[in-house]
Amino acid sequence: MSKFFIKQAFAEAMDLQKNGRLSEAKEIYLKILGQSPNDANALHLISLVFMAEGNYNEAKSYIEKAINEAPNQAVFHSNYGGLLHTMGDLPASVKALKKSLKLDKKLFQSYYSLGIVYTDMEELEKAVEFYTKALEIDPSSTAAHNNLGNLLSKLNNPEAEYHYKKLIELMGNEVFPRLNMSNYLIRNQRYDDAIKYLNELVELDIATKEVFNSLGVAYKGLANDDKAREMFNKALKLDSNFELAKGNLKSLN
Repeated sequence: MSKFFIKQAFAEAMDLQKNGRLSEAKEIYLKILGQSPNDANALHLISLVFMAEGNYNEAKSYIEKAINEAPNQAVFHSNYGGLLHTMGDLPASVKALKKSLKLDKKLFQSYYSLGIVYTDMEELEKAVEFYTKALEIDPSSTAAHNNLGNLLSKLNNPEAEYHYKKLIELMGNEVFPRLNMSNYLIRNQRYDDAIKYLNELVELDIATKEVFNSLGVAYKGLANDDKAREMFNKALKLDSNFELAKGNLKSLN
């Protein structure tokens, strides 16, 4: 296979992979590796296919070969760290992700992944540190704002509110940014503020059962039991088996 055809094969395989046609992409990568068994890019890309298929041991074998062939490719180490996290080897995941950052200090996905791994390790201050660094690189990352907001909320850190507000700015027509913000406000007994955000979802006509349940909780916090009952009933109208709303409604009786 000439260099030209290998280049064309890579383009085709990557397009197939992007569109979820994994078995077809894998077939092309295997053909490339049949001609060039030490091609680091093919080894890396086929590892991502195996990862997407849930075949983690095969993925690990191929990505380790890719790293052996091209040890200075930061993204290889980053994806290796992500794979090790998925496989449950958290210390090794941290090591691989930090190795990637030694090679490329601007690699957003590694900072973000370290935030996830450290959260799973219950090292929450370190998780905050790495999510913050991720946002320094990509201030518009909704996933990083959401995860950091939730983490800071868990730590009872008022900076959570900033990240929820940024999330609302970035994803104004989605439910979860305002819902997360309102639940944070409810935990801090700021019931009127929570109701304001939740009512915005009602006005946008995208309120879910969780939104009405949170409205009920907020009104209950204000000792407005009639309004709370109305909201819990609206939640149950959307899902009659919604146990959380059932329990909250029962607590009013």
